[in-house]
Order: sequence, then C-alpha cells, then structure tokens
Amino acid sequence: MAYKDILAPVLTLGEDEAALVAAGEIAALFGARAVALIVAVHLSSDFADTPHTLSDVLADIAAGSRSEAAREREKVVAWLEGAPHDFEVRDVRVEGAVEQGEAEAHARVADLVVIARADAHKRARRMLVERTLFNAGRPLLLVPAAPVRQRRWKRFVIGWNGKAEAMRAVSAALPLLKQADETIIATIDAQPSAHGEAPGRDLAAHLARHDVKVELRNLDGLGRDVQQVLIQEAVTADADALVLGAYGHSRTQEMLFGGVTRALLAAAPLPVFLCH
Repeated sequence: MAYKDILAPVLTLGEDEAALVAAGEIAALFGARAVALIVAVHLSSDFADTPHTLSDVLADIAAGSRSEAAREREKVVAWLEGAPHDFEVRDVRVEGAVEQGEAEAHARVADLVVIARADAHKRARRMLVERTLFNAGRPLLLVPAAPVRQRRWKRFVIGWNGKAEAMRAVSAALPLLKQADETIIATIDAQPSAHGEAPGRDLAAHLARHDVKVELRNLDGLGRDVQQVLIQEAVTADADALVLGAYGHSRTQEMLFGGVTRALLAAAPLPVFLCH
C-alpha cells in the first residue's frame, strides 16, 4: 500500500506554504500525484477575514483578473511552478468548498489531505478540517503554518488509547510508518484493560509484522493533560508527526471535537496526522 493522491487546499500562500511543502515531500516519497486545491476567498465573501465596505467590494469585483483573490491565486501558482514536486492545480470558491460539498468531494478521492493550521481564514479552515475528517472520512495531516520547514518523514509518535479512531489513524498512516526509521507508540498511565494486559503491546506486534520499526513507551502523565504529554514526547523524539484518532460528536449538524483533539489541533508545534 502506498499513497497515490495527495490533496492540499490552499487559501493564501503566506499561510499555506508549509502545507504545500509537506504535501510535495510526501508525494515525492511515494511517487504520488499532488493536487493544490486553490480556494478563492473574495472580498464579498462571508468567509473573508475582515468586513469590507461596499465600495471596496465593488472595486474588487470590477478589478476582475486583478482582484484580491485573483492576485493571491497568481502567487500560489508562481510558487507551485518553482516547487520541487509537480502539482496539479484545481480551483474552487470558498462557498462551494465548505458549504456545497466541493472540498469533501475532492478529499474523498485523495489518500491524504494536508491542511495548514493558521490564523487567516480560521472559520473556513475549521470547516475544511471538519469536512475532511467527518464528511469525507479521509485522513488529514494538519501542519503548523510556521515555521515553514522541510521534513524527512522518518520519525513518528502514535498517541495510543486502543480506541477505533486511533486504530483507523494508524492504518491510514501505515504507508508513512513502514518507510520510517522510528515509530514510537506512546501510551499514558496505561493499565491492563480490555485493550490488553500490556496496552500497546498488541499494536506494536501488529506493526512489526508490517515491517514497521516500532518501540512501545508507557509515559507517566504526572497529572498533566494528555495533549501536553503527547506533545512533549513528540518534540523530545524530534518526530515529524504525531498520529492519533480524531474524536468528535454531532450537534445541530456541526461536528464538535473532543477536548484532547481540540487542544492538539490548537497547540501542537508539529504536524498532526488525524483520522476519524
């Protein structure tokens, strides 16, 4: 099994370059097709970061190919033309992407979706993440927007609690784990339970049979929040990504993330590989 299609939604080059770099690197590892889905946010959009006066909106519409969204697209395309890995370019308006199901339609036929965690267009990004994980049901790599850096994708930490979502994340990440130099299974304050007498041992044996170079570590939480323990372990291990299940539930047609997932999405200083 290998990744063959990598999708990277892009709203602005400044905020999404890190995601494009990661998508290109992973595509290169597997000889995969990389797709940049350019999401246009016009000044008139409800998804624009700041409200604009009517005169500004009308002037932007009249600018046509020189509108703010068009100029942002030009910057993204120019970057892609100089990127080490080739990208296919697709275009969508933000309303179509997040309100009419177009982004999740693209995501459904991708092996992995890579999105930047950034402050710009936060509402649209949150909806893209939710649509990818919960509607399209695809694995997501959430990459910090800064700093933009290269990664070898050779070291991973799995946050393991024995739940179905965690196993789905591990299975979705398996192509990356198989080519890695080191994979750490991290359990926190683990006790014998329905997940086994030695939590994580069965997963370690399963991954070893897939030729994953794996190590099991039971971490002492010392009363800290789960996300703090996992982040510290990942940073100490110099991991390229943290792999874990995404937990959420529905309320009035909106997916709400569980506490640990939400905290990791907000604070992790390294990429987080998620699957629901």
